[in-house]
Amino acid sequence: MRHGDHETTRSLQALTSMLGVAGFEDRVIRHMREAASQHTRQVEVDPLGNVLAHLPARRHDAPRVVVLAHMDEVGFVVRKVEHDGFVRLERIGGIPEKSASGAAVIAEPTSGERLFGVIGPKAHHLTAQDEKYRVVPIQQAYADFGFVDREEAAQAGVVVGTPVGYARTFETRGEIVFSNALDDRGGCWALLEVLRRSADGGPPVDLWVVASVQEEFSLRGVVPAIRKIAPDYVLDIDVAVSTDTPDLAGITDVKLGGGPTAGVMSFHGRGTLAGLIPNPRLLDLVRQEAAAQGIPLQLNTFMGGLTETSFLQLEQDGIPAIDLGFPCRYTHAPVEAAHLGDLSRLVELILALLERLEERPSLARG
Repeated sequence: MRHGDHETTRSLQALTSMLGVAGFEDRVIRHMREAASQHTRQVEVDPLGNVLAHLPARRHDAPRVVVLAHMDEVGFVVRKVEHDGFVRLERIGGIPEKSASGAAVIAEPTSGERLFGVIGPKAHHLTAQDEKYRVVPIQQAYADFGFVDREEAAQAGVVVGTPVGYARTFETRGEIVFSNALDDRGGCWALLEVLRRSADGGPPVDLWVVASVQEEFSLRGVVPAIRKIAPDYVLDIDVAVSTDTPDLAGITDVKLGGGPTAGVMSFHGRGTLAGLIPNPRLLDLVRQEAAAQGIPLQLNTFMGGLTETSFLQLEQDGIPAIDLGFPCRYTHAPVEAAHLGDLSRLVELILALLERLEERPSLARG
């Protein structure tokens, strides 16, 4: 592994080691604020928790560009503590219930002491035949932190409202990283790299790097920050579902190690008519710049999921926005997988795009 990869893995491991369930992102907020402050004095945290870092452009009339990624992760919140100390949970974000049973989890009470537990699966030896292939709804599941009763749980700080997340994991195999919360701490790493590399000499655009909150909860946590900044363009960094595994083969061509991604469409399709079809000229600009820089680009359609751009594009007069990202396997599961090369090439692409956006390319429709 190259020296730069070692630096990347250390930074990425630091980011994924922190629990930051949507609405409970404070540890990650502090980390992002302190890291961003090493590259600019203009760093603030808004009342909702979004971290805004500003680097003024080299010239006064440059366009205003937001590059953003979300800090929060999917997880749980304590719904009830039973009299015998077992903990009932509710989901925050799109937790796949099929992978929750048996998952190792952690709780972080306000006291700050991290507690280890497990979402208890029924013992295999006593599972009835008709239950073996049934997914247990989260409302029926429980977490076991080793408490003997409700009082011991309360003394440890585990009460209704305590956040719970997947246990922390970080392993590498060559350039492939296996970790929790790569969605979207990988994007947070990319944000800090864009900021670091733009600080020397100043960026070509009026650059705002935004680390957002509550994306996994409502997608709208970043909206106050966008309204404050009023950008001309938004570049969103998030994961793209990698379909290079046996169970997803043929759905798309997105694969680990194939380079960064650009979204051509996202659409939820389940309960909300929201999504993003980016401005076609902006998408063309991304494709042209990737080709010019020799960066392999994977085009991605995302059916069944959304990013923050779904609502940001509707702000002001309609902000030109696009989803850029990196392929990720096993999204929202206890362990995800990504490729360091995809992340580094994503940063290169964004830096090149900032140079192009300085020219205020026409994105007029029709």
